[in-house]
Amino acid sequence: MFNKVIYIVKTDLHYYPPCMMQIRYMKKCGVNIEVWFASSNESALTILDKEKIPYVCLGESPRVNSKVGKLKNWLEFRKNVKHQLKTIAPTEVDHTLLWVGTAESAIPLYGILQHYHYNLTMLELLDGENNKFKRTTFGKLAQKAEAVVACEVTRAYIMKYWFALKKLPYVMPNKPYELGASKNAEPSCEKTKQAIEAVRGKKFIIFQGIFQKLDYMKALAAALSQMNSDYYIVLMGFDLYKTNAYEELKKIYDKVIELSSLPAPLHLEVTSHAKIGLVFYDDFSLNQAFCAPNKIYEYSGFGIPMLANKIPGLENTVGKFNAGKCVNFECDQLMNAIKEIDDNYEQYSANALALYNAVDNEETINKIIEDIRVEKE
Repeated sequence: MFNKVIYIVKTDLHYYPPCMMQIRYMKKCGVNIEVWFASSNESALTILDKEKIPYVCLGESPRVNSKVGKLKNWLEFRKNVKHQLKTIAPTEVDHTLLWVGTAESAIPLYGILQHYHYNLTMLELLDGENNKFKRTTFGKLAQKAEAVVACEVTRAYIMKYWFALKKLPYVMPNKPYELGASKNAEPSCEKTKQAIEAVRGKKFIIFQGIFQKLDYMKALAAALSQMNSDYYIVLMGFDLYKTNAYEELKKIYDKVIELSSLPAPLHLEVTSHAKIGLVFYDDFSLNQAFCAPNKIYEYSGFGIPMLANKIPGLENTVGKFNAGKCVNFECDQLMNAIKEIDDNYEQYSANALALYNAVDNEETINKIIEDIRVEKE
């Protein structure tokens, strides 16, 4: 019987809405939970403070983007967690469950976790040769875990096969705990005020996240240009891969707006004003083919239909619920999809809400709690 859960995330807790969702549902379900993390911004800490969830900031030195820098970061995290674990009284070790929120958080703790009871969540599949070490290490940890959580059903079966698990991992889609904003939300702070004023009153298709796969965006720009459309394309995020997406799209289509990245969940105040949500992934890896993006639930929670490409992860969600159109990103197909959504907008919007409401992660958390006998407060 466990009477406490310690939820662990290595860095940037605020960057992982699925982790915050699990933490908050456990608190809601009456679990005595504490959160340990190496770093986070104020948006996540404000939520933890508001909901009276205790936390420990383990701290980290400045990150260096090199193999040596990443290794130092791992080792520092491992040392800090090991030190913090000493604060658990010996009589409480068998009654404490560690829940590690990401694979990147679990892998540095190999050789430590095995001395405790623990759950694991895997947000990325880590397929491909470059991730072989990480995948193998995580697999060894998964075999000893009390419970393993995946964010998409096909990923769960892949993980069961890869890691020779006796039981299929629990599936918790990356639906946020709450949207925290209403449709066409009014700004709650200066950051969102500036962004919302830039898009207010405009009919727009939004892309949120890291700007990448520029060919997909260019195809959309070309389709809208050929339609002489009144839609704007709104890019909200950051250009991590130096695609120059805004400049490149403006060469094709004049109605493009670029907004700065906003910390979650503030970005949803802007998303709430969108007419259509854009989501696409390549099929060059299992992780992308069976994608499980937060944004499909962020869009659908506002009743925003989606324009998506044809890969299993999107066809099994957006396509299954007819919550938008899954098409090849070619000019004719995109034009037809946009016209179809526009002509039947209310139905597609209702279907999007149905997709959102079909996921009950609170029920899954309760099932995990019951299955592994976590004592509620």
